[in-house]
This record gives sequence, C-alpha cells and structure tokens, in this order.
Amino acid sequence: MQPMIRFLSIVSLCCFAVFQSNAQTPYLEKDVIIRSGTYAYEELFKLISNQTGVVFSYTGFDDKQRISVKFDRQPLRIVLNTLFNNGNCTWKLKGKYVIVNCKSVTKPKPENAVASKSTIVVNGYILNAEDSTEIVESSVYLRQPKQSAITNEYGYFNMSFPKTADVLSISVAKEDFKDTTVVIVSKQQNTLVIYLQPKSAPISVLMNDSIRVTLSIDSVKPAETLIKDTTPVISPFWKRFGERRANLRNISDTLFTNVSFSLFPPISTNRLLSVNTVNKFSFNLLVGSSKGIDVFELGGLVNFDYGNVKYVQIGGLANLVSGTSTGVQVGGLINTVGKEVNGVQVAGLVNLDRGKVKSVQVAGIANLVKDTVTAVQIGGIANLNHSYTKGVQVAGIYNHSKNVFGGQIAGIANVGDTVSGAQISGLVNSARVIHGFQLSGLLNRAGKVKGSQLGFLNVADSITGIPVGFLSFVKTGYHKVELASDENLLTTLSFRTGVDAFHNILLGGVQIAGGRSLWTFGYGVGSAVRLGKKWYLDLDLTAQQLYLNNTTFSYNLLTKSFIGIEYRFGKNFSIAAGPTLNWYSSETTDPEMDPIWSKISQKTLENSVAGNYSNQLWIGAKLALRFF
Repeated sequence: MQPMIRFLSIVSLCCFAVFQSNAQTPYLEKDVIIRSGTYAYEELFKLISNQTGVVFSYTGFDDKQRISVKFDRQPLRIVLNTLFNNGNCTWKLKGKYVIVNCKSVTKPKPENAVASKSTIVVNGYILNAEDSTEIVESSVYLRQPKQSAITNEYGYFNMSFPKTADVLSISVAKEDFKDTTVVIVSKQQNTLVIYLQPKSAPISVLMNDSIRVTLSIDSVKPAETLIKDTTPVISPFWKRFGERRANLRNISDTLFTNVSFSLFPPISTNRLLSVNTVNKFSFNLLVGSSKGIDVFELGGLVNFDYGNVKYVQIGGLANLVSGTSTGVQVGGLINTVGKEVNGVQVAGLVNLDRGKVKSVQVAGIANLVKDTVTAVQIGGIANLNHSYTKGVQVAGIYNHSKNVFGGQIAGIANVGDTVSGAQISGLVNSARVIHGFQLSGLLNRAGKVKGSQLGFLNVADSITGIPVGFLSFVKTGYHKVELASDENLLTTLSFRTGVDAFHNILLGGVQIAGGRSLWTFGYGVGSAVRLGKKWYLDLDLTAQQLYLNNTTFSYNLLTKSFIGIEYRFGKNFSIAAGPTLNWYSSETTDPEMDPIWSKISQKTLENSVAGNYSNQLWIGAKLALRFF
C-alpha cells in the first residue's frame, strides 16, 4: 500500500509542477493549436480560452462571421493579431480578459494600436529555423532611423517608430546565427515570425550508399587559420563590455552617422545602436558609447568606444577605446587604448595601453604600456613598458622598460633589460646590458656595460669603459689586496677595486714603535697604465687619517701621491715600488700632534704653520705586494 501512496504523491507533485510552470507563463506567450479549417469567431474564442485560460469580452462584434485559419503552436499574441489584423477591430489584454473593441478609440491604446497614421509598429517572434525554439536576446533593427529591439525570454520583440518610407528593410542578427533581412511594405501594424538559420548547421555528405558523414560549418576553417590565429586578444574589460550588450555581440554590421548627441546610454540619438555606430562628431553630456569616432568626440564624463578613434577625443574623466587612437586624446583622469596610439595622449592620472604607442604620452601619475613605445613618455610618478622603448622616458620616481633605445630619466630609479643610450636617476639605475652610460646619485647596477658608469656605487659584471664613483666593483675587472710599507715603516693593508684605468682604494694600517701604536685608515683612487706585457705604470692618490692608540680623534691627515712601476708575475701576484710625495696636515692645538709627528718626522721640503694648522711636505717611497 505504501509504495502505491508514494507513487501517487510523486505523480501529484509532478503534475503540480507542470501546472505551476504553465500558470507562470504570460497569457500572450501561451501556445495555441488549431487545425486547418474554417471557423466562426465564437468557436475560435472557445478553443483559445480552453487552451490559454483567457476570457474574451466584446460588444458590437459579430462572432458568427467565419475565418479560415491554422495555428501550429503559435503564441496567443500572434493568433490575436492574425484574427483581428484585417478588420476595424482592435484588442487589448487586461488581466486574463481579451477585450475586443470595434469602435474608434484613442485611450487606452490597445497593444496592437498605433499612435497615428504616421507611426509604424513592428512586432513578432524570432525563432530557430532548426527546431522553432525561441531565440533570446537577438537584435532586430533598422539601420537608417537607428531603431532596435532585443527579443525577450520568449523570443518576442516590439518596435514603434515614425513612418519614413513605404518599404522597410528590417535586419535580424544573433551571434552564432546567420544574419537575416526582411523587407515589408510598411503599414501601421506588422506582426512577423522570423526564422534564423544557425551558422553551425550540419552538412550531410553521402560518401557511398551506406556511409553518410556529417560536417559542421564551423569545423571547416581556411588553412591559414589552422596555422596561426591572428585575432587580437581582447582585454577582460572589453570582453565583459561586449558580453553585456546584445547588439554588440549580435550585429556584425557597422552603422555610420555624422553627428551624435548623448546624455548617457541608451539616451542618445543613436539609441540602442550606439555601440554599433561610428560617429564623425560625438557630443556626450555625461557618458557616450560608440563603435568609433572619425573626427571629434567630447564627453563630460566618460567616452566608451568599441572601435577606432581619430582625430581628437576629450573626456572629462576618462576615454576608453578598444581599438586604435590616432591624433590627440585627453582624459581628465584615465586614457586606455586596446590597440595602437598614434599621436598625443594626455591623462590627469594614468595612460593604460595594450598596443603600440607612437609620439607623446603625458600622465600625472603613470604611463603603462603592454606593447612597444616609440615616443617621449612623461609620467609624474612612473613609466612602465612591458616591451621596448624607442625614445625617452621621464618620470618623477620610476621608469621601467624591457628594452630601451634612447634614454631613461627618473627621480629615483630606472630599470631596463637592454639599454642603448643613457640611464639618469637620483638614486638607482639597473640594466642587464647597457650600451651608453649610467648616472645615478647612489647605485648603478648592470651586467654587461659597453660604456661608463658614474655614481656613488657602481656594480657590473663587465665593462668596456670606466666606472667612476666612491666604490666600483666589476666582476671581470680589477680587484686586488695590497700589503705595503713606506719610508716611515707605516704598514698598510688595502683593497683596490674597479678597472685598471680607474679604481678605488680602501686602506688601513699601523706602525708599532716607541710603546704606542700609530694607526691609520683612508681612501684613495688609482690607475694602472700598461707599459708592456707584464709592466704597468701605477698612479695613486690616497688620503689617510693618523691617530695614536688610546687617544681621542683629532685632525691628522696624510696625503700621498704615488708614481711607481708594477710588475705582474701572474694573474694573482705582483710587486710595485716607487717614490711618493707626502703632505701632512694637523691641528697645532692637538697635544698629540708632536708624538705623531715624531713618528713620521722626515726631512721636509716645506714646513709651515697657518693659523691652527701645520703643514709638512716631503718625498718618500713605497714598496707594495699585491695579491689576487
């Protein structure tokens, strides 16, 4: 017994669900089936009422008159338009009641009535030619008056517009379906049922008597498309933009107009077809949308263009272009272009471009380009290029480009992969390869340098020129440890780094004599000039501070200039010797001056006192051993 009850419950639920689904369908979208024949209107009303649930109400209408019809699952709307299309009667739906009125009325207007004799109403359904299913969100439009409608969930559309011609060409488009054009002789009321053929409709090919192969049109592509797909990659923003606009997805035709005015879409002279229309001149009070601009566009807030723009475009806040911008583009905050920029681009905040940029870019904050740049870029904060730059990048803080043919100037940092030209920054320059020079206030870093570096710190793997700075390190360059002694037996240990032509010297030393040690530390620069295969001429200039152990720090500076001969026994060992010219300067008020001077006292060429400082000058010598 229980299985039977469970079965009946399931059947009841299914029937209830079917009833509910049917009840939720609007009356005008319910299907009507009437076999071919000649019927009295009274009989047709009963059949229609039984199938749809509507009730007919009429006065002054002869329901005994007969009409020949056939309806094969047609929506009630089509059936009513057919029944009352040729008479002087009109209908309207109020609730479940179909009110038929055969008197002239202006208010309220029936659904299929028109405002005046000069107004055209076109409505109907768009169906799939293969299975007669409704096609949702298909585009129905007239090119010249820029009128359009989008079919609803039942494939229904309705348009009314002023009559401009006796013959109308109505276009229907839907993505993945073939475009269709219907020509009608215009009258006040037109009810259409239009069938669209899918693009992927299969083609049957008979191979022999027993084998049939079915091919899809979409599966047959030209050979070149199989080798390489040249379709440009659309940005996620414009992809979403297209997905939300049925006319843009459906209509492949491009419409044109000379002048367009817009408050914001779709309140525009181009109406819902604005995204399918290229304008010569476009004036948008707030927001405008088009498929492109041929001459000029002015927008109070934002300009959206799903196409190319030329020659002048001005947006109070932003210009958003999916195609190419040619000419001058000015945005109060943002400019973004999906393809190339050929001309001048100025933005209060950011220029964001996915394609090539040629000419000039100016942004209050940043210029960001995914493709190549052949232009002058000026960014208040940064310029960021994913590909190469042929020109100059100028930024208040930071420049970045994969390859640079020209120059980079930044307040803080420049970064490039290969740079042919100059990098100039307040703090840091970095490149993998540079053909030119780097100038920075703090650090220059590069792999291969064909040129020079000038900065506080210079680092490179190899360099053909000279790195000039407080400290330079070249991986394949000059770096040695030196142990040296002079005429005062002041022994120093120094590190020499850079290149042969110019290197930095960091030194420290000590002299142990008389019970208290004399210490020294200092800095210098040097150069080694090749004289032969293993012989070099050394030129050094160093300055070193002297002080005694356990004493307070005071001014005691010894400056040495050295001219010597260096012999390199091999890569890791050399010896150098030669004369020095020494200049010692110290404070006369320092009580430690005399003990220090007694440790380095020499026969002087000059011995003088000027104010609180004493100066001594003499000739000495240095012998040095160098390693590594």
